[in-house]
Amino acid sequence: MSHQKRLSAPKHYPVDRKGLTYTTTAEGSTSPDQGITAVVFLREVLGYAETKKEAKQIVRNGKLVRNGATIGDVRDTIGVMDAVEITETDESFRVLPRSESLEFRETGDSRRAAKITGKKVEGEAFIYSFHNGENYRSEKEYSTGTTLIFDDEVSSAEIADGEVVIILDGKHAGKIADVNSLHGRGMRPDTAIVSTDESEFEIRQDKLFAVGDLEVE
Repeated sequence: MSHQKRLSAPKHYPVDRKGLTYTTTAEGSTSPDQGITAVVFLREVLGYAETKKEAKQIVRNGKLVRNGATIGDVRDTIGVMDAVEITETDESFRVLPRSESLEFRETGDSRRAAKITGKKVEGEAFIYSFHNGENYRSEKEYSTGTTLIFDDEVSSAEIADGEVVIILDGKHAGKIADVNSLHGRGMRPDTAIVSTDESEFEIRQDKLFAVGDLEVE
């Protein structure tokens, strides 16, 4: 079994770094700097499990759901902008970015939302890669950078002038901003001028997540 020493765990892990020696290493496609394992979520964040064994039992009973799908392993990662549900208590949380941390905001909005980071064509369909490592197949074409929001139907939100975004990474992580203008930089990452309640600044577009009508405040 793979382990992550607690003292070297990412800063956003809500663990006691002077306590036990190890915490479970995150598996899956989400970066360990952008998420935590299911066992850490159940044990350290919610306090619904005191031990890894108890967390495994919760997962084994199908009581932990991420983005509409039941989590099957306590090492699975719960990441930024994921919607997480505890079926037994009927609680829902949205994972929000914060500078050097994550916030698990209780919410009534459990819709799955993901940002398109890549796409390819397969026959008459498009295969989209999402920021959280998931994939989605559709006959409808969307632009890279678009957020897809899944409910009974799929809606979209783009990073565009006048739209509202949440900042995913960096010192402004977690802040809600309005997009004032977009800038293309050729071979360099595209940027945007955004404004928050405190300031206006330029930021790379890949650090932005269009929120549409998601509940993020």
